[in-house]
Amino acid sequence: MIRVAGFLALLIALWSFSSGQQVHYDGYQVWRLTLEKPAQLEEIQSLVRDIWMVRGKTVDVCLSPEEQWALRKAGYTGEVLIKDVGALIRQQQTDFTPQDGNLFTRYLTLDEIYAAMRQLADQNPRLVQMFEIGRSIENRPIYALRLTKDPRRARVYRDRPQVVLNAMQHAREWITPPTLLYLAQRLISEYQTDMRVREYLDRLEIYLVPVVNPDGYVYTHTTQRLWRKNRRYNGRNAWGQPIYGVDLNRNWSYGWGGAGSSGNPSSDTYRGTAPFSEPETYYLSRWMLSLPLLRAHVDVHSYSQLILWPWGFTADLPPFNAVFERVGLAMQAAIFSVHGQNYAAGPIATTIYLASGGMTDWVFGVRGALSFTYELRDTGQYGFLLPPEQILPTCEEVYPAFLELFRWTLRRDWREE
Repeated sequence: MIRVAGFLALLIALWSFSSGQQVHYDGYQVWRLTLEKPAQLEEIQSLVRDIWMVRGKTVDVCLSPEEQWALRKAGYTGEVLIKDVGALIRQQQTDFTPQDGNLFTRYLTLDEIYAAMRQLADQNPRLVQMFEIGRSIENRPIYALRLTKDPRRARVYRDRPQVVLNAMQHAREWITPPTLLYLAQRLISEYQTDMRVREYLDRLEIYLVPVVNPDGYVYTHTTQRLWRKNRRYNGRNAWGQPIYGVDLNRNWSYGWGGAGSSGNPSSDTYRGTAPFSEPETYYLSRWMLSLPLLRAHVDVHSYSQLILWPWGFTADLPPFNAVFERVGLAMQAAIFSVHGQNYAAGPIATTIYLASGGMTDWVFGVRGALSFTYELRDTGQYGFLLPPEQILPTCEEVYPAFLELFRWTLRRDWREE
């Protein structure tokens, strides 16, 4: 009876999410469940479509009314983190237009993000260059900013180490692009007055890719706020409903196809038909392979307040784990110093969960660069629906962590540490 109820709840959810109509999430709730034994996670996954976060013995799940009923029938009770997801989404909607160039009072649309990037490049040509990396599955451009002294004098400087920071592989993680826009704005504004910033822009090439998944991000604004994947059409399910999306952060080649990813096209962790099957990951990876001195990288996500490093595909510790730990703890301290927020630090697989085919593993495993994942605010009170008033504090607290990574990038080869 429990399995049938879960099957019907999943069928109803899949029909509403694939119908092309706007999803309102009325009556949806977010629960935090505590696992008493490992087998319970598999049962929860069979009853629930949208798992937000798994960490240790706790699981955050977003539940339709039908799924709430199914979990209760299965004997589960949990802490209610968000009582009405639909109401919270409507509460956060606003027509407020940023004044005086303030981009951090609300969440911007894709066009607004790209316009802000273009304005930074146009107004600061001696420090910023904007360029297109590639195109998405729906043919939207994926833009990057290149921050370095005199960026137009060379396509790439072979004597300046490169750092790549990217965000928005997962479409619903709206807090992630603002952190990179804030970083760009602040680096530019402090170039003349802060000797550290001047050194970083004179001696490094800093690349920012605020939106890796533009199609998914647009879809979260127009149709389904909590959509995660890209917008690849995967065919139809057994009931004739269209299936969309590949999890871009399971589509990278290093460790692709293992635990923590799914071969089911309906899954939120669907890894795709092959490594780099998606144009978003293909173009980003080809461009990163062209950088001659790539030394450091951060893939920005939300939520849970974490600083993570390889490996994700295995619980084994990576080579140079002591260096990762040293840099990770330095970034952790930098974040804490701003607003007192603690970001736990550790390898991906042992700190949260196994995740195969992730970008961080690929950057370290293939390019040999120090690669981290940030999981931004919060720890679950709002999850992916972080209120706009927390945008600026989040940007402020991760800014010095980025600077700490730049400092390490300029040190002698970290392999000698």
